[in-house]
Amino acid sequence: MEVNNIYNLKSNIISRWWKRYNVIINLRKIYNIIKNELTEDDLQELINKCNGIINKCKGDGAGLTSGILIDMLLCDFLKLKISKYNECHIGECDIKIDNIPLSVKKINGKSSIALDWSKNKDKDKKEHFICDILIINLKTEKWWKNNPKIINTNIKITYNDIIPSGIYIIDKQFCKYYIKLTNNNKTNTIIESQYLYLMLKRSILLNLFIPFPFPNKIIEFNIMNAFL
Repeated sequence: MEVNNIYNLKSNIISRWWKRYNVIINLRKIYNIIKNELTEDDLQELINKCNGIINKCKGDGAGLTSGILIDMLLCDFLKLKISKYNECHIGECDIKIDNIPLSVKKINGKSSIALDWSKNKDKDKKEHFICDILIINLKTEKWWKNNPKIINTNIKITYNDIIPSGIYIIDKQFCKYYIKLTNNNKTNTIIESQYLYLMLKRSILLNLFIPFPFPNKIIEFNIMNAFL
């Protein structure tokens, strides 16, 4: 009986280790594909075009409008440039790269995000972070001068670092263990800025981050040019 208990304990430890390790292997595949297939010129073109959309959209509702347009741009751009890219809108998944499901989120500096935009009455029964997350950050900035007024996690981390613009790949296992969701009148799956910061910092720590160059060209966005 004692031998069986030891065997089961070792099996559980190995199983948990392999699950965590396997996640990182998949994320490394995604990182290498994006890093190898998006050239510096591609990254420059992408950030310039996103910046052109943001500069064009001003006034009430500008954030929502620019967000929709940039989401469309990102989808078409990655589809054109990444050979193993496929759209896949199932649950939290938006795309697949090398058949690995990813939820894609776009932010413009300090933000909060939501896994989905629905009020699910059975939120406690629904599993979240079912796929890894690809975050496109378009703005380089310091999120806090010092620290947030209230720290929501026991993870030891500095909060006054500059978060650079770029492509961040975040593993779902980390999110399941450490990221807490909140809600508002539109969704039950908000990731507030403090937890989002943790996710981005982890991506940098694991070398799963691809920086954008600074915008170097003013591109005038014209909706009429969007028609084929």
